[in-house]
Amino acid sequence: MQPADLFENTLEWLKQHYSDYRFYAERDVVWTVQTRLNGKIKELNLPYLVFNNYKEELPHWTDLAILHKNAVEVAVEFKYEPSHDRRTDRGGDILKGKLCPSAVEWKCVKKDIRRVQEYVDQGKSKTAYSVFIDEGGHFKRRNEPPKGSKWIDWGAKVWVLWYKK
Repeated sequence: MQPADLFENTLEWLKQHYSDYRFYAERDVVWTVQTRLNGKIKELNLPYLVFNNYKEELPHWTDLAILHKNAVEVAVEFKYEPSHDRRTDRGGDILKGKLCPSAVEWKCVKKDIRRVQEYVDQGKSKTAYSVFIDEGGHFKRRNEPPKGSKWIDWGAKVWVLWYKK
């Protein structure tokens, strides 16, 4: 299995099992994906390594990288916006201040897309992704997807802005 296929299969798994998890921050999503990737690598006896907050050959720190023989095969930038219905002032489990106005800035989402383009264009990664999980659709309702990206409905009011280079 190629590293890009491994990552995409893992995101499909996350989509199917999203409601089994309760995420509070981007790091929770990255940890869940990294743990799943490492499990599949071990199960399938694949020759890959997965690192979070990786920079070695890249021009910027990336949230997740899959390496083969010390080369970055896949670089991934994540963003995560919890549902605003989870704010404590609405009876939820996330402090209102963390989501007012939001946990993520739209300009940072666009910056992630530019970064993954750069990783591939500079030959630093074979494939790269920007994945923005918008739980509750706060951004989906307000923003057109940047060129080359698309909103994907994961169901249960979860939207993912997907970009692959």
